[in-house]
Amino acid sequence: MTGQVVLITGCSSGIGRNLAERLSRAGYRVVATARRPETLADLPAAHRTALDVEEPESVARAVQETIERFGQVDVLVNNAGYAQFGALEEVPEELVARSFAVNLHGPLRLIRAVLPQMRARGAGRIINLSSMSGRVVLPVWGAYGAAKFALEGMSDALRRELAPFGIQVVLIEPASVRTEFAPTARAQAMGVMANPGSTYRGLYRRMEQFLERSYRSAPGPDVVSRVVQRAIEAQRPRARYPVAGVAERLLPWLGDAMLDRLIARLL
Repeated sequence: MTGQVVLITGCSSGIGRNLAERLSRAGYRVVATARRPETLADLPAAHRTALDVEEPESVARAVQETIERFGQVDVLVNNAGYAQFGALEEVPEELVARSFAVNLHGPLRLIRAVLPQMRARGAGRIINLSSMSGRVVLPVWGAYGAAKFALEGMSDALRRELAPFGIQVVLIEPASVRTEFAPTARAQAMGVMANPGSTYRGLYRRMEQFLERSYRSAPGPDVVSRVVQRAIEAQRPRARYPVAGVAERLLPWLGDAMLDRLIARLL
């Protein structure tokens, strides 16, 4: 339904920016947000504002600003994310905590902020951007995958808790997408993965090669944005929308032993 108010986090680049552009063209009133609002200056949207999902005051201010301007939030899209690569033995504890702060606590903070007005209207839709890493985790992706697994579990609970109030919760599960997300994560991880004395040096080298191949062949962000729009417009949305090839969709259904063998061959 066009004219709906859609609040999207993480719109400075990648999926969030592409989605904001797509929904704005389709007639939605998009509230585009980012930690650095200057990155939104040329983005077509009904409103652009600062929002840092790690800061409770920033979340509360952005949601209140949206409600004061438009009267409501019809759809919340939790898109902002953070990836930290590295073997779990070597990733600093504070960076593991940040993965959960951005990928789990941030979305929950936004959800709690929009729920009172959604419940009052008896309608609303919450769309959480998860990942195929929330179903199957590769080595080196442990901190990110653990947070996405938690997001999946939280979304399942919320879907069942909020259904009586007319509020729907949907998960989007992309596989590799060609955005700046993975390259940025790789750059951030260099402090861990570039350590010449690391026990996991060989694994890091093979993962670098795998990421390079995956990035070259991955689709652009519009493949995810189309699915998000479909989830917004579906009368009865599914609980999960995988955005992946057939082989990747089958991975969660393979047994652990087979998955371990496949991943060992891959890397």
